[in-house]
Amino acid sequence: MLDEPAWLQAAVLAGFTEYDPVEGIPSEEPTEVLVFYAPDAIYFGIRAYDSRPELIPAQLGQRDRTIFNDDWLRIMLDTFNDQRQAFLFYVNPLGLQTDGLWIEGLGREGNRPPVDLNPDFIWDSFGRVTEEGWVAEIRIPYVSIQLQPAEVQTWGFNVAREVRRTGVEQSWAPLTKNRTSTLGQSGRLTGFRGLTAKKLVEITPVATGKLEGARDGESFVRESPEPQFGLDGRYGITRNLTLGATINPDFSQVEADADQITVNERFAIFFPEKRPFFLDGTEVFETPTRLVHTRQIVDPIGGAKLTGKAGPLNIGYLGALDRSPVQLGRSTDDALFNLARLRADVGSGSTVGALYTDRTIVDGSEYNRVAAVDTRLLFGGRYSLTAQVAGAWTKEGVEDASRFGPLVTARFTGAGRKFSWDLQLEDVHPDFETESGFVRRTGDLRARLAGGPTFFRAPGSTLQSVGFQLSSEGFWNHRDFWSGEELGPFEAEVQLQTNFQFRGNRGIFFIIRDGYFRFREGSYDAYEVAGPDGEPVPFEVSDPLTHMLAGGFFTRWRVSNAIQLGGSYFFRETPIFAEASRGRELLLRPSLNLRPTPSMQLDLSYAISRIWRSDGSFFSSADIPRLRFQYQFTRALFTRLVLQYDLQERAALLDPTTGRPILIGGEPVEERASGDFLSQVLIAYEPSPRTVIFLGWSRTMSGDRSFSLAEMQTMTEGFFAKLSYLLRL
Repeated sequence: MLDEPAWLQAAVLAGFTEYDPVEGIPSEEPTEVLVFYAPDAIYFGIRAYDSRPELIPAQLGQRDRTIFNDDWLRIMLDTFNDQRQAFLFYVNPLGLQTDGLWIEGLGREGNRPPVDLNPDFIWDSFGRVTEEGWVAEIRIPYVSIQLQPAEVQTWGFNVAREVRRTGVEQSWAPLTKNRTSTLGQSGRLTGFRGLTAKKLVEITPVATGKLEGARDGESFVRESPEPQFGLDGRYGITRNLTLGATINPDFSQVEADADQITVNERFAIFFPEKRPFFLDGTEVFETPTRLVHTRQIVDPIGGAKLTGKAGPLNIGYLGALDRSPVQLGRSTDDALFNLARLRADVGSGSTVGALYTDRTIVDGSEYNRVAAVDTRLLFGGRYSLTAQVAGAWTKEGVEDASRFGPLVTARFTGAGRKFSWDLQLEDVHPDFETESGFVRRTGDLRARLAGGPTFFRAPGSTLQSVGFQLSSEGFWNHRDFWSGEELGPFEAEVQLQTNFQFRGNRGIFFIIRDGYFRFREGSYDAYEVAGPDGEPVPFEVSDPLTHMLAGGFFTRWRVSNAIQLGGSYFFRETPIFAEASRGRELLLRPSLNLRPTPSMQLDLSYAISRIWRSDGSFFSSADIPRLRFQYQFTRALFTRLVLQYDLQERAALLDPTTGRPILIGGEPVEERASGDFLSQVLIAYEPSPRTVIFLGWSRTMSGDRSFSLAEMQTMTEGFFAKLSYLLRL
């Protein structure tokens, strides 16, 4: 209600201005934020005025998941006032929470905000829609965030708000895209005295149970129940240095990863981390290349972590013993992970850092070790340079010698509201390996240059802006380039993207592309072709593919508060890697989000791929429809249903020149088809991060490439449960 005496004495922040799509003009819908602090917490009161309160979107939903489909307000607390990292606290009009960290320089591609939503903090918020707009109250205890050791403190601070139906974003301290650093444009909260945050002591006991079954030949075998117990703990050594430990951390995989099209995929697929222990403090391990990816720790027996800040130095250490590692070579013994990170603040907003990762089989016979240094330098207000140099040493057996591979990356960007550009260089030696991180492709040198203007219309226009981005990208073989054997790229493209942004969070993006690809003969050493007399003859790699044209668009279209459309739609010429030939692909990814009531959400998506050879014959297809239904009984209690097909098919491989079968190991590569179906039901009670009750059931089925479940057999089925309770002492 914001009517207690404390709010009457609070500081009042007003005078918000827009920063997207128009910079600097007074906000259409006024906002007031009230602020006061106590010895143990800081409080915010929000009055978000709205001339059309009946149109305010406000949805109940899972924490960190649904808030960006609603109106929202974001509080940014740069508690060290160093313009490098800030705590983020979002609320929607019902007080639903989303939190995370704003990390300047985070993000490897595109222009997405540098936000990490993985961290979870303990704080309080409530909100409601009123006749004048919406109001909310927020309480953030100091024990949930890091603080300076100073007696009198100054924090970097800003507040931003989006009115979803118009797409207009506003802020208290004015923001402009003409500066690289967002935190460098923050205002200040000054004069904090007498902060008495209690020492952080958290213990989270966790109990999980599984009752699983799997197909064994013609029979389906159910296993005995598997109860497991684990324990997570965190201890605040200082106000901003935290020690964490875990014993037998839980699986936490309560929603299946979305399947992806793999019939014509050459490289590894990335899946995000979801386990709470490994997500805490993960931001300190961020580097320009993803050299730390804790999902490589498959089945940890236990682990310890130290994260925080001491003066200008950010510190991170993670150690874990993995009982079921992905094999480096031949060993199946346990693996020990040691990951260490230091990052120092330099100047105004710049950083330098070092990283060391070590994944060693416990008997010492095999290891993968990576050492790296990196920096992010800001200058001229608009420009940033991000660079990293790394080396990897890998040994795969007692008698094998260690091999070494380097990695070098650099990115130079120029920010601007009306014109921006981005230059990237990445060179990864073929012997560079990271068993503690994720690098999608190795052995290549990559260069990319992108840039273009944006034109803005008058405030209030239906069409708010039109943007153009022209990009050119090329890939060279690392060894051939540096030896001088081949100076031209084996893969390249030029692409023009045109963006149309309309009022009300609606946008359409059109893309046209011209590409080039040269197949590398070494990749097809095992290939032969069936000759006219049945005897195998050598396989000859086809000429380079030139002028591979592509066109398409993707859209984000808010029809109403209850209906949102999205997706991407492309028709393109593409290399068929398995046959070293030219193909044509139709790739469709439509999506529909329905929110018929504030408690109900239905997400529908369908990934469709069809690839034909240049002569028009069929090569492959993929169909991946997915349904996700969630009903939120309260802010803490919800149920969710996930249904997903994964149907993929590929024809027998044919030589693109003669049309005869391709042989590998003397045998023709026959056609293949697969059909999988996943169903999953979850009931969850989650009043706060780490205090949860999960009850779930899942089933996977496989068989023919068919939507008929009668053509599939149950492969796995299981019930699972999780109970954890956060004790903050």
